[in-house]
Order: sequence, then structure tokens, then C-alpha cells
Amino acid sequence: MLLPATLAIACLALALLIARHFFPATSVEGEIVRTDILPTVTVLKAKSMVIAPSETDPVVFVATTVRIYNGRRVPAFIDDLKLTFTNSEGAQLVASAEYPKQIPDLELQFPALRPLVHATLDRDTRIEAGQSAEGTLLFALDVPKSMWETRRSAVITVGLYHQNPVILTIPGTAAAQTAPRTSSHP
Repeated sequence: MLLPATLAIACLALALLIARHFFPATSVEGEIVRTDILPTVTVLKAKSMVIAPSETDPVVFVATTVRIYNGRRVPAFIDDLKLTFTNSEGAQLVASAEYPKQIPDLELQFPALRPLVHATLDRDTRIEAGQSAEGTLLFALDVPKSMWETRRSAVITVGLYHQNPVILTIPGTAAAQTAPRTSSHP
């Protein structure tokens, strides 16, 4: 009787170790540390009245610093970084975060971006188990400042390889007290 009982206990222990490895009990969580915007308007002037007298191109740069904490027992890898902007009428615009290699060129064109963009958080960033990663994400939205201020929502999706994404909501001016700043997904 001792041998079968010992084998049964060993099998249960092995099954628990396998389950613990493949089904981590904790999650990856995130929070928005800070959000700054830089509204810009570029005026394109034509030399001929045949084409158009002038054209304006509004862009709102959204610089959001986020912190992602990996509470799982395995490393987490960032796959994709997107911002879903929903205007007051419900229309959506999805923008990907600018790649860190593109940011110096944008800072040359728009020098006011320099103080807003600190250390960036990049795709393929590895976050070790029990550790966190923090960085700035820069998004460019082709909307005027007034549309950003009257938005219905602005949601950042931090996609992770082989795991559920982390969803973070940028609070609006009126909804800043009620909007959740953190999100966790198992």
C-alpha cells in the first residue's frame, strides 16, 4: 500500500507543478502615469490659385507615459501599441505608437515634443516576471484639438505575445475622476 500511495502523491505533485507552469495565477497590469498633448496645425500654401489657396492639417500628438507590471511567473513581451480614439459622435480612429527611430525626426519638425517624450516603451520589450517597464508612447492623431477635448474615449491597447492585452483608458477632462487608470487581464 505504501508504494501506490507514494506514486499517487508524486503524480499529483507533478500535475500541480505542470499546472502552475502553464496556467499562471496572476496577471499583467498597467497604469497611465502621465498624459500630455501637443496640438499642431500645419498650413500648406499653394503658389497657384488653381489648386487651392491654402490647406490646414491639424494633428494632436498624444504623449502618454505608461507603466506595465508583469505579475506572472513567466516573462511578458510587448507585441503592439495602439490608441483607439472615439470622437463625440462615436466614430473611431486607431493609431499605432510611433517607433522610437521616428521620434527624433518628429522632434526636429515639432521642437515642442522634446520635453514630452522621455524614455520610450518599444515593441518587443521583455518584462521579466515580477518586474515592470515604464516608458512614453507617442501617438499622432489627425484631429483638431477641439475634437480631442470633446472625445468620448481614448483607449490604449498594449498587446502582449501569447497573453491577453492590457487596456488603459486615458481620462477625459470631465471624466478624469471616474475613468479607471489601471486595467488587469488574466
